[in-house]
Amino acid sequence: MVLLLKESDVETLVDMKSTVTCMEAAFREQSEGRTLLPDRQVIQEAGSDAVVRIMAASVPTLQALGLKTLLGVPAKRKKNSTYFLMLLFDPRDASLSAVISAGRLTQLRTGGASAVATKYLARKSSATIGLVGAGVQGYGQLEGVASVTSLVDSLIFDIDEAKANALIEKAKSKLNLKVRRVSRLEDLYGVDVLCTATTSVKPVIYGDMLRSGTHINAVGSNVPSRQEIHESVLLKSRVFVDRKKQALNESGDFLLPIQRGEYSPEDIRGELCDVVTGKIDGRTSDMEITLFKSVGIALEDVALAKMVYDIAVGKGLGQGISF
Repeated sequence: MVLLLKESDVETLVDMKSTVTCMEAAFREQSEGRTLLPDRQVIQEAGSDAVVRIMAASVPTLQALGLKTLLGVPAKRKKNSTYFLMLLFDPRDASLSAVISAGRLTQLRTGGASAVATKYLARKSSATIGLVGAGVQGYGQLEGVASVTSLVDSLIFDIDEAKANALIEKAKSKLNLKVRRVSRLEDLYGVDVLCTATTSVKPVIYGDMLRSGTHINAVGSNVPSRQEIHESVLLKSRVFVDRKKQALNESGDFLLPIQRGEYSPEDIRGELCDVVTGKIDGRTSDMEITLFKSVGIALEDVALAKMVYDIAVGKGLGQGISF
């Protein structure tokens, strides 16, 4: 029997704090070399919005084996359609264990990874956040950072006023956080933690305006054509990634300045997982600017899906289906 878990099930079964714990455990396994993480596969015809991304991973110590299909193009997805789907397998014989709708799961793992980065890289006194982008992932960034800091002020910038207002209302009702909308990007440069979650093809954040001590979570650019952060941000920051090979293959935040000779891959300090295990130093002073560039890795999806599945089985939730 295969367990079917809907979006509402995932919402009920896990929250951001438990997700952060799961992400930290997964990163430790990654750092110790106890994971299998093939390259993400992308299927797309030229000029088409019908994009299929396949992300697979195995974490033997967590008995987690699975893959996620990430479909369509951000900002061009149709309402009430399914674009995120998780398949979880039994590692003993690779039989199908669960089919999980993975929209909320993706939001949680992305926000959870940034939460881990904030925990290890931001200043301990961090209490303010600035968000660029009020979409699904923008909210996930707020939710994640709020789970590891004591926020006293939260700012949001988005050119879509309706989206910004919707995030403000959701943060108030779900997180008990007061978020203020700002009309200029420049108003965000004074925060402790700055998060970018946009589909922009041109930089929205520049290094010459960054305040010393800022930590940045940049999660929007996961294709070569998009660049959220200007190369001056990279040059001014101590830079960490979720997986170096994947980030250099996929993110325009790196690819575009590297192609222009304005940044070198060797300037990346390392992967977040090795900061978590203490193999490399994270922040080295309160004056330093730190940056976590995330493209999203299957390890995060599979680890969280396994946790969701285990909790669902324990509570007798979800729908059993036969093929």
